[in-house]
Amino acid sequence: MECVQPAKLAKAPIKEIQTLEQKLGVTLVAYEKVHPFKKLSAAEITKLKAAEKEAGAILVAYEA
Repeated sequence: MECVQPAKLAKAPIKEIQTLEQKLGVTLVAYEKVHPFKKLSAAEITKLKAAEKEAGAILVAYEA
């Protein structure tokens, strides 16, 4: 799961995407680039899982 937002594109890339949509017969969505996931140690994963359980939510660790 990633928390991303649609990309803000200039007109030229939008036109290229629209052309590709027509060729493929699909709808395409451009998203902003996402920070890479943080590689966690076993101890850090244990802490993260405990925090998820306490919060009742899914937490995702990204590189800062």
